[in-house]
Amino acid sequence: MKAYSDEELERGGGRDPENILVAVEGKVYNVAKSHRWAGGRHMLRHAAGSDLTEDIKHSPHGHTILERFEAIGTYERAVKGPPPSAKGRLDVWLQKHPFFLRHPHPALAHAPIGLMPATVIFEVLALAFGSARTEWAAFCCLVLVLLALPVTMVSEYFTWWLNFDSASVTFVVWKQRLAWTALAVAVAAVLLRVSVADPLALRDPLVLAYVALVLLLAVLVSIIGYLGGRLTFPYE
Repeated sequence: MKAYSDEELERGGGRDPENILVAVEGKVYNVAKSHRWAGGRHMLRHAAGSDLTEDIKHSPHGHTILERFEAIGTYERAVKGPPPSAKGRLDVWLQKHPFFLRHPHPALAHAPIGLMPATVIFEVLALAFGSARTEWAAFCCLVLVLLALPVTMVSEYFTWWLNFDSASVTFVVWKQRLAWTALAVAVAAVLLRVSVADPLALRDPLVLAYVALVLLLAVLVSIIGYLGGRLTFPYE
């Protein structure tokens, strides 16, 4: 197979839509057939025309995704010193501790995503059977969702800056806007819940409003989770 130089690999950076090259573990692949590499960038972070050996180790799909493409050459990566910028030094540290490169935000996001179905289920059961204890369990879950949302949002913004340079993408912008909306709804729901005398009295308009906010929050969290999944599982 052809041995690619740095210059030849860089020429496969996306200017030619039929020649989009990436190097991984000493092999060069032409990924032009994948629409996710259109323009020479994948998920707004990974640039064609470069060695992505370290990047693919921390990707959701791993090295097996390259089985879809034919290896057309070889490449030997030049040894370079660490980047001088603060973000470059952080990248070097993250390469040594890859857990923090991908996992913290998805792990934190599972807290509100997992608790919201429990909140809705407990709330419905409480109203159906008139159970104050079950209603209290629903409220406790809601409070945990409220506490988890700000931490999850901070980790999301940090991950977006770290992995994607805070690039503006439509579905990500919507994800962030919906997260702020969900936080506002969660605050309103908790405040409304503590203001009602009997949270099981469906004749009370405030109780109906509270239940509506809980259901709305569940929908918002579900949509946010779906949009996040588009980043985590970028399969063809």
